Amino acid sequence: MLLARVPTAVFVSGSGTNLQAVIDAVRVQTLPLDLRLVISNKPHALALQRARTAGVPTAVFEFARNQDRMDYAVALADSVENSGARLVLLLGWMHVFARAFLERDFTVLNLHPAYLPEDPTADSVAFPDGRITPAFRGPHALHDAIAAGAPLVGASLIAITSEVDRGPLLARKAMELRRNEDEAAALERLHALEQEVVREGVLRWIAEQPQR
Repeated sequence: MLLARVPTAVFVSGSGTNLQAVIDAVRVQTLPLDLRLVISNKPHALALQRARTAGVPTAVFEFARNQDRMDYAVALADSVENSGARLVLLLGWMHVFARAFLERDFTVLNLHPAYLPEDPTADSVAFPDGRITPAFRGPHALHDAIAAGAPLVGASLIAITSEVDRGPLLARKAMELRRNEDEAAALERLHALEQEVVREGVLRWIAEQPQR
């Protein structure tokens, strides 16, 4: 049975590797999403061109240093609601939302470049092989993990709450770092894992939704 496609907006700040994976998955019908809008806070982000090539509407919302965070959040939320999206995917979005955005009637899921614990309050995480590392949160999670000498990293898809990177976990996968691997090389390998995490997490979220 084919699932009804979920109206979705995607927020991006960079090259859009994971956005492209979502676009491709939608095209081959392995993700039941209706991509209504791609938003970036960077006007020259390659992700915007990926969206336009796929025929997905785009919008740019740059954040000025003197701009009120609440006003910015309201503008973003209005754009999402005007698109009809019920789901927002943050795929490399580098901006923390004010509460006004999170209080709207849509769900926000974030792809985070770390293996996060099932308990959002925990500050450490146990990997499948039993090894334990800090739960790396924040915008530089992969960099911080490598700098700390962590043997393992990963990717997680979580639901966004007012506490940064501490929302309910939907999917996660672990990756072992190679000897002397730098951040760029690790990130390149991590992309494939992130794409699996996004797909699994989104499908889980859809399965958990009440019939509408």
